Amino acid sequence: MRNHPLYPVGLTVVLALSGCGGTAATTGGMPWSGSDRQSGLVSSDSSQVPGPRRLFEDHVPLAMTLMADFQALRNDRGQESEERPGRVFLGGLAGDASYPVQVRTRGRFRLNRHICDFPPLRLNFPTDSVSGSVLHGTDKVKMVTHCRDNNTYEQYVLEEYLAYRIYGILTEIGFRVQLALVTYRDVRGEERDVSRLAFLIEDDEAVAERLGGEVTGAEQANPDHFDPQQAGTMYLFQYLIGNTDWSIARFHNMKAIRIGRVYHPIPFDFDFSGFVNPSYAGPSPVVARYITNVRERLYWGVCSNQIDYAGLFSHFNGKREAILDLITSQPGLTGRNRHLATTYVESFFEVITDEREADFRIVQSCRRMGGT
Repeated sequence: MRNHPLYPVGLTVVLALSGCGGTAATTGGMPWSGSDRQSGLVSSDSSQVPGPRRLFEDHVPLAMTLMADFQALRNDRGQESEERPGRVFLGGLAGDASYPVQVRTRGRFRLNRHICDFPPLRLNFPTDSVSGSVLHGTDKVKMVTHCRDNNTYEQYVLEEYLAYRIYGILTEIGFRVQLALVTYRDVRGEERDVSRLAFLIEDDEAVAERLGGEVTGAEQANPDHFDPQQAGTMYLFQYLIGNTDWSIARFHNMKAIRIGRVYHPIPFDFDFSGFVNPSYAGPSPVVARYITNVRERLYWGVCSNQIDYAGLFSHFNGKREAILDLITSQPGLTGRNRHLATTYVESFFEVITDEREADFRIVQSCRRMGGT
């Protein structure tokens, strides 16, 4: 595995993953800040980690090698691509744990070979083979990859990962994510190894199980049928990250989960947001008459007299420092990208702390039922 730019030359990251009663620890490499250690995300004493680690339970990056036929996967650009056999090695090829996996490409826009040389992936693990490991209970899991093998596109991965983390600060009703340093090894040996950051996304069925709910099978919905404060939280979050590439009515980049008798929206795919601002992103034709680039914010929430905006603004303001600290303390983010992300988020809080601006740009700018 070649040295990754996040890690000092000569050091590798090894994740100690054992079976029942094992512990998880990092050795070397990631330049964790003091605040990470104090928050408990990274412990200098691995004996403090209780029992075997599980995906999505902490934010320590996972080290893994994925071995598969990447020549074939690069050519799998259709919506019905086949699953191809592969193997996951935890802690790298030198690790003592490896698991069979079926790998297939996924997505839509990023499946376009002119946009992404390396497609997003979905991993499907035989559940009986991962028992007692970090993958315990994992079935299907999405992997957000680097798209192109350069540092700029890797920054996009980190920023989209942070968008999911920000939503997790605001609400538990969302997808959890797991950052990973992945080495991709072609089984044919005809391509060089590539080591890049990626992140795994919790499966929607796993979210439903965690929250004691169920995923709905509907393909569209009336926005008024969702819990108003949860919908409002989602609307305001999308405004925070500058994202209009979603629909709560047509379930575009959106899932719906029912907890009891209440429906909740769960958003995903944030790469077309101003927060990430990738070179390939631009406003969709639907919003192009309002904004000229994705860094311009446009409130895309649906009008509802049941949303308590004052309460939402107070909730978001209460999470302001946690969100900014998350960006500040993220290892691997460049100084430039950290500054851009911080100033972009701060500009959101300037709006919601100004009563007149918040009313004009958000409350009065909601969408009527026609264009949801």
